[in-house]
Amino acid sequence: MERDSRFVIAEQAQRIINGGTPTPDTEVRIEELLIYVDQSFSKMIKASYFENRQDGIRDVNGAFLYSFIVDVAEDKMRGMLKAKIPSAYVNLPLGTGIYQVSQVNDMFNTIIPVNVSFLALSRGLKVGSMEGRQGYFVENTSMFFVNIKPSDNVDKVLIKLAGGIQGELDPEVEIPVDMQADLVGFTVQMYMQQRQAIKDDINDNNKN
Repeated sequence: MERDSRFVIAEQAQRIINGGTPTPDTEVRIEELLIYVDQSFSKMIKASYFENRQDGIRDVNGAFLYSFIVDVAEDKMRGMLKAKIPSAYVNLPLGTGIYQVSQVNDMFNTIIPVNVSFLALSRGLKVGSMEGRQGYFVENTSMFFVNIKPSDNVDKVLIKLAGGIQGELDPEVEIPVDMQADLVGFTVQMYMQQRQAIKDDINDNNKN
């Protein structure tokens, strides 16, 4: 697999921390730096979202959205269909971090988010029919579908996540070029802060 921009950013941060080209025995590992890249990128996405809201734009920049086609399975105990959320995502207001869910062959009729207590609160009420719309609610790392029955033969869904770059299904991640220099700096800063915190803990323990 061709390296995406996360690896390029991690390598740039590694060179800065090492003060030059890393050697095979360097203690700063790319795998560790990738964690800080992802965390820094998530913070930048959230900051961008709130900046846009101040300008009256209530949407997520499309450059920060990552798409996954995910298997749907039946939860036999509940008699409902569910899918595993394929990646961690940025927690944005009103659940916008899960930007869109739809059937793979019908992206224009989105599956709408509902509150986790929707089924209990709407039982026996007209609102429970959702006027024929399909919905989902989230529990931890799973989403459960409302008004999609096991007999409907839905075996996959399309899920779009804001900053969904940490998961079992790796998307091809291309971080906008104008953000990459700042992201390198934030990654270095987070790594150095963590390393200093570890040193401080060691010194405190030695004093004791």
